[in-house]
Amino acid sequence: MRISLYPPALISWLAPTGANGSGKTVGANGSGKTSVLEAIYTLGHGRAFRSLQPGRVIRHEQEAFVLHGRLQGEERETSIGLTKDKQGDSKVRIDGTDGHKIAELAHLMPMQLITPEGFTLLNGGPKYRRAFLDWGCFHNEAGFFTAWSNLKRLLKQRNAALRQVSRYEQLRPWDKELIPLAEQISTWRAEYSSAIAQDMADTCQQFLPEFSLTFSFQRGWEKETDYADVLERSFERDRMLTYTAHGPHKADFRIRAAICRH
Repeated sequence: MRISLYPPALISWLAPTGANGSGKTVGANGSGKTSVLEAIYTLGHGRAFRSLQPGRVIRHEQEAFVLHGRLQGEERETSIGLTKDKQGDSKVRIDGTDGHKIAELAHLMPMQLITPEGFTLLNGGPKYRRAFLDWGCFHNEAGFFTAWSNLKRLLKQRNAALRQVSRYEQLRPWDKELIPLAEQISTWRAEYSSAIAQDMADTCQQFLPEFSLTFSFQRGWEKETDYADVLERSFERDRMLTYTAHGPHKADFRIRAAICRH
């Protein structure tokens, strides 16, 4: 991978790809090493990891930033570009054509960021672990992003409807679409969780042999229960709360540690 950014950072040496597939960024303090890492992350996510406000990552007296990269695949090279201004408006270019979406960049550049803030995966709320699972599902299942986007839309509409309806039958049009999406997304999450759990346990064993770690996926409603039954049974409570209390938006990826006694 090759990457360029404007305005440029002050990097004294950059090797994007090493002989073993790794890369190194070297430079003095304040030379812009983190800016390069942030540029790579932004090119793949459409946003920076240090700040959600575009103006914070655009150089002083500049109106926008421009990122450009070239990805070398097995068969061909792909050119990608991202421009974002202080208002947050983005333009994505892939192989010389405009009008693409951020999700297309994310599909081309799968990545995980490891920083000290990564401990939120352990000590943060379930939303951080859901995001971790969803990022993996996005790159493993072609239909995940569309299903996930539709699920968010339907949940928002259902929660708004809960403020207006008096009988569960009035919610059935939303639930008819919501239920299969919720079940499919939960299946994808469960499969991905199962696939990575053993690798995560093996890795933790290398670094923390004194602990035994277990991982479990909680889908967001009771085991062995149809989501349709849960939604209907919870209607009065949901109406009182004015939001949907059960579902994939409440899922979690539980991580438990126990001290090994030899």
